[in-house]
Amino acid sequence: MERFKRDRLPFFSALGFGLAAYGFCMTNKIPVGDDLVGLFSKGATTVSGRYGLELMRLVMPDASMPWIYGLMSIPLLAAAVCVILRIFPIQSRILQVLLAGVIVCFPAEAGTMLYMFTAAPYAVSLLLAVSGLWVFTAGKKGRWFLAPLLIAFSCSIYQGYFSVAASLCVVRMIVLLCRTEKRAREVFREGVGMLAMLLASLALYGLALLTASKLLGFPLLHEVINDTQSFPRRLLSVYSSWVKTLLIGRFGYVHSRVSMLMHLLLLCASGIAMVSQLRRKGEAASLLLTGLCLLLYPLSCYCLFLLADNSYIHSLSLYSFASLYVLCAALLDGWTPPPGPALRRLGALSLALILCGNIYYANALYLRYYLRFEELKSFYTVLLTRVFETPGFSEGDRLAIVGRAPALQYDIDRHFDAAPLSLPSLELGSTDYAELIVSRYLGCDIPFASAEESARLDTASMPVYPYAGSVQRLGDVIVVKFS
Repeated sequence: MERFKRDRLPFFSALGFGLAAYGFCMTNKIPVGDDLVGLFSKGATTVSGRYGLELMRLVMPDASMPWIYGLMSIPLLAAAVCVILRIFPIQSRILQVLLAGVIVCFPAEAGTMLYMFTAAPYAVSLLLAVSGLWVFTAGKKGRWFLAPLLIAFSCSIYQGYFSVAASLCVVRMIVLLCRTEKRAREVFREGVGMLAMLLASLALYGLALLTASKLLGFPLLHEVINDTQSFPRRLLSVYSSWVKTLLIGRFGYVHSRVSMLMHLLLLCASGIAMVSQLRRKGEAASLLLTGLCLLLYPLSCYCLFLLADNSYIHSLSLYSFASLYVLCAALLDGWTPPPGPALRRLGALSLALILCGNIYYANALYLRYYLRFEELKSFYTVLLTRVFETPGFSEGDRLAIVGRAPALQYDIDRHFDAAPLSLPSLELGSTDYAELIVSRYLGCDIPFASAEESARLDTASMPVYPYAGSVQRLGDVIVVKFS
C-alpha cells in the first residue's frame, strides 16, 4: 500500500497528460504507414532484429484498434515513469507531476501513437528497459542476470530503447556526483558496473539474434548496420543530431521559439545547480568525472546512430532525449541553499511550458493527419465518380492511374519541417496507396491495372486530371492521368 501511495501521483498525472495528448488519436482512425498498407499486420519485425515484436503478437494482436491500444499504451508509459522515479527518487510533487507529463507526452511518442498496433508493444519495451536499470541500481538479487535479460528483451521489441537505459545510466552518475556524498571513485566503479551490464545486454541480444538467424536461415539486420560511414563521421552525427535536437527543435521537442527558450532556461537553471553542488562538495575528481559524463551524455542518448544506418532510424529513436528532463529535475529537486528555490521554480515553469507545447504539438499533428486523410478520401471519391461515369464503363474494366497525384492542401511537411527524421508516412497522397484507399476505405472492388500495363498506355494526348478528357477508356482499362 505504501508503494502505491508513492507512485500514485506520477502514475495518474501521466495518465491525465497522456489522454490530453493522445485522446484525439485514440478516438479517431488515422491510418498511416503500416496501418494503411497492412490494416492488420505490422511492418518488418524479425528481419529487422525485432523478434520480440513478433512474439508480442501473441498477447497484442495486430488488429488496429486505436482506443484499445491507446488505453494499453498510456498506463504502460505511466508505469515506466514510476520506475524512473524509483531510480531517481525526486521528492518535489510538482516536479514529479511535470516529469511524468514531459516523458509521456514527448513528441517522439506522438508519432508512435499513430502506429497504434505497435504503440503498446513499444510501451512494453520502454518499461522493460527502465525496469532493467532499476533492478540493477537497486541491487536486487540476481541483478546481473535479470537486468541484462530485461534490457535485451526490450531491444528485441525495439532497439531504440537501449539508448534510454544508457542515457539514464549517465544521468545517474551525474546525479550521484552532484547530489550525494559519494566520492568519484565509488561513482566511477558503479558506472563501470552499469557499462558492463549494458554490454552484457547487447551480448545477450546479439546471441539471440544469431540463434534466430541460424534457425530461420537468413541474415538479420544485414541492411540495417551502418557500414557506409567512417566511425568519426558517425560520431559527429551523434553529437550534431543531439545539438540540433536541442537548439533547432529537430523532433526532440516542438519547433517553436518558446519551447527552445524554455529548454535553454531549464539547462541554465540545472547547470547553475550542478556547478554549485560540485563546488560545495569540493572534490576535483568529482568535477572531472562529471565533465566526462557530460561529454558522454549525448553519445549515450543517440548511440544508435553509431550502429544503424540513418535511413532505418526514425523519430522514436530520439526518445532518449527525454532523459535530459530527468537530469534537470533530479539536480533541482530539494536544493535549498539560495538561489536553489528560485531556480527550482524556474525549472518547473520551463517544464510546464514544454509540456503544454508537447500536448499542443501532438493534437496539431493528429488534426492535420486527420484532415489530410479526409481530404484524400474525398479526392478518391470524386475520382471514382468520374470513373463510373466514363462512357462504356462495364464489369471487368480495370483502373490505371498514370503519374503522381496532385499535392494535397494539408501538407504535413510544411508544418513539421524541422524533423531530422521522417514523420510517419507522409506520402498518403502517393498513387502507391491508391488501390488500398479505394478498396479498404471506400469499399470499391474495381481491379487495378499492373504497373507494366499502365506504362504501356498511350496517354500523351490526354489532359491532366481533373480537366475534361483526363479520364478515358482505352480498351478494357479506364485511365486517369494525373501528370
